Amino acid sequence: MSPFRRSTFIIAALFVSAFAATESLAKPVKVKGFGLFGNAELRSALTLLDIGDGDLSAQKMDDGAFLLLTRLTQNGYLDATVSAEYEMEDGSINDVEWRAPFEAKIPEDVVAQKIRYTVNPNTLYYYDTVEIEGLSSIDTDEAKAYIIPDTALYSRKKDKSYSPNIVSNHQKQLAAVLATLGRIDAKVTIKSTDIDRETGAVDVVFSVNEGPLYEIEQVEIHYLEKEKEPEIEQLEVDRVYTRTWVEDQIRNLRNKSYNLGYPDTSVSSRIAKSEPEGDTIQVYLQFDVRRGAKYTLSGVEHVGATDTHTPLLNRKADLEIGEELDITETEAARRNLSRLGIFDRIDLRYEDDGEGQRKAVYEYTNGDRVQAQLLFGYGSYEQFRGGFLAERDNLFGRAHTLSFSAIQSLKSTSGGIDYTVPDIFGENITGTFELNYLDRQEINFDRTEQGVTLGLFTRLTKLKVDVGLDYAFELKESSNPELGEELGLGEANVGSISLRASRSTLDNLLYPTDGYELTGTIQYAGTSLGGETDFIKPELSAAIHQRVGSRWIFHLGARGGIIGDNAENLSYSDRFIVGGENSIRGYRRGGAAPIVDGNLKNPLAYAQLNMEVEYPILDQLNVVLFSDSLRTWVDEVSMDNYIYEDLFSVGLGLRYNTIIGPVRLEYGHNLNPRPEDPEGTFHLSIGFPF
Repeated sequence: MSPFRRSTFIIAALFVSAFAATESLAKPVKVKGFGLFGNAELRSALTLLDIGDGDLSAQKMDDGAFLLLTRLTQNGYLDATVSAEYEMEDGSINDVEWRAPFEAKIPEDVVAQKIRYTVNPNTLYYYDTVEIEGLSSIDTDEAKAYIIPDTALYSRKKDKSYSPNIVSNHQKQLAAVLATLGRIDAKVTIKSTDIDRETGAVDVVFSVNEGPLYEIEQVEIHYLEKEKEPEIEQLEVDRVYTRTWVEDQIRNLRNKSYNLGYPDTSVSSRIAKSEPEGDTIQVYLQFDVRRGAKYTLSGVEHVGATDTHTPLLNRKADLEIGEELDITETEAARRNLSRLGIFDRIDLRYEDDGEGQRKAVYEYTNGDRVQAQLLFGYGSYEQFRGGFLAERDNLFGRAHTLSFSAIQSLKSTSGGIDYTVPDIFGENITGTFELNYLDRQEINFDRTEQGVTLGLFTRLTKLKVDVGLDYAFELKESSNPELGEELGLGEANVGSISLRASRSTLDNLLYPTDGYELTGTIQYAGTSLGGETDFIKPELSAAIHQRVGSRWIFHLGARGGIIGDNAENLSYSDRFIVGGENSIRGYRRGGAAPIVDGNLKNPLAYAQLNMEVEYPILDQLNVVLFSDSLRTWVDEVSMDNYIYEDLFSVGLGLRYNTIIGPVRLEYGHNLNPRPEDPEGTFHLSIGFPF
C-alpha cells in the first residue's frame, strides 16, 4: 500500500471516529452501569420516549427512569435500582433514585439541561431448576425447551433469567403449544416457586391441566344472503381442532369470494355444537360467509406520487379496468408498486364509483430521493476498509436510480457509478449501466481495472431463478512489483459477455442455517467484442446448509471454474484467485496458487470443497470445525495434460452473529504445506464464507 493511500485511509478513519465521539458526548441523556452493549440497548429504549428532544421536564426524566427500571425487572433484575444526576440551567446538580415499586421522585416544576442515569442491576434472578407436571401430549424435555432454550452448550444465567413477566409469558407459550395439538382448554399454572435471594437461583414447578382433545367431527359452510335460504356446503375433515386451522379456512374462504368480485366479504366461525366422547370432544364447526354486493373495478387513481410518471405506476400495477374487483389482485399490485423502491409507504383504499363499481386509490408517501451512508468492513487480507455510498432515486420520475460508491482499504481503492432502470424491456427486466474502477494489491501481483458494463437482470418467478446478462469492456493492467515484470498480457482491453443464473432457498442470506444456493456464470471474451483477449470462463458454485437436531448446523460448499480456449492470450487478472477466508483457510488470499519457478502463479482452473460443522456455545456465539480442500491446474492448454496440485486444511473458529452477518475468528492449519507455505493462517472477517 502506498504511503499516500495509507495516510489518506488513517486520516479518514480518525475523522469519522472523532465525529462519532463528538456526537455521543453532545447527547443530553446518558446511561451507564450496564456494560457497553447493555448501556447502548437501554439508550436505544429511551429513544422511544423522545427524551432527548427539547427540554428535560420532570415527567420526561421520571418516565425515562420508569422505562429503565421496567426493562431491568422484566429481564430478571428484580432488585434493580436506577439513580440519576440531573443538571439545572444554573449548573447545580441534583441526585435522585428510583426502585420498584416505581414512584415519581422529581418535583413537577423541574426542567433540567442534562441527565445521567446510573443503572444498578444488583442480583440477576434465573431459572435454576424447572419441573413440569401433568404433561402427556408432548415430551417433558421438549416442553422445558420452551422455557429454557436448549440451543447452546453452555447457558448463561442471562439466558435463563426469571421474572414474573417472564414466567407469565412461558405459561402462555406452553398453553399455546398445547392448543396447536388440539388441547384448547389447556391450563398452565405455577405449583411452587422457591427463590434464593442471595444467589438469584429460582426453582419453579409448573402444573399442566391439558384438558380434553378437541376433534373435528363435521364442518359446514353457510353462504348467507339477505332474504334467501343459505347455501350449505359440507367439508370433509379428519383432524384435531385448532384455532390456526380455523383461521386458515377463514382466510381461504374470504380469498375465494374476493376472487369472484366480492370485496366486502366477511367470514365468521363458531362451534355449532360439541359432544364429549371419552377423553375427547367432537366438534361440529360452522363457517358463515356473507359476501355482500359484487363490484367491478372502474378505475385506478394514484395520489401523492407527484414526482413519478403515472404510466409507470399503471404499468407496474397491471390491473384490468372493467373486470371483477378482486382485492387480492389490487393488494398484489400494491406490493409490485412497492418493489420500485422509491416509496416509504403505499396505502390502498376504495371509492364507490357508481352502482356496482369501485375504483382503487393508491396513496403514496415518497421516500428520500437522495441518500448517503458510510460503509465499514474488515477482512483478514484487506484488513480495515471504509467508504461511502450515495444514491439518487426516481430520476426523471421513472424510478431510475443513480448511485456512486467509493471504498478504501489497506490493500485497494475502488469506486463505481451505477445507473439502474427498472422494467426496461418489459415487466421485471431491469437494466444497468456501470462504470467501475479498481486498484488492488494482491499477494503476488498488482492490478488496475477500469471499465464499463451494460447489463440486464430478471427473475424467473415460476422457477425461482435469477438470471443476468452483461456486456463489459475493461482495461486491465497486471504487474509483479517484486520481479518488475508484466504477467500474461500486462495491459489488455477485454470485451466480454457474461451469463449468470442463481437459485436460492436460504433461510437467511447473511447467516444461512437451512436451504441451498446454486450459482452459475459463464464469461466469453473475444476480439469480436472489442477486446484483445479470447477465452471462455465458466464457474459454478453450490452450497447446502442443514440443521441436525436442535444444535448442530452442517454446511457444505463446492465451487469450481476453468478458463479455456486460447488461455495464453489472457490478462493475468482474469485468472482465478484461490486462498483466504472464503476459500482454503490455511492460506492468505491468493496464497494457495500453484508455485511455478519459485513464484505464485494464479491457476487456470480450480475445484474447491468446504465442509463445516457449527455448534452453539453461547447465545449468538458458535464454534465451528471446518475442512477445506483445493485442487488447482496451471499453464497447460489441454485439460488432459493439466498439471494439478492438491492442498488441504482443517481448522477451528468462532462466529458471533450480528445484524450485518457473522463476525468470524478462524485458524486454518495446512495438512500438506509446500516448503514456501505457512503452517496455518489466522483470519478475522465479517460475512459467511460460502
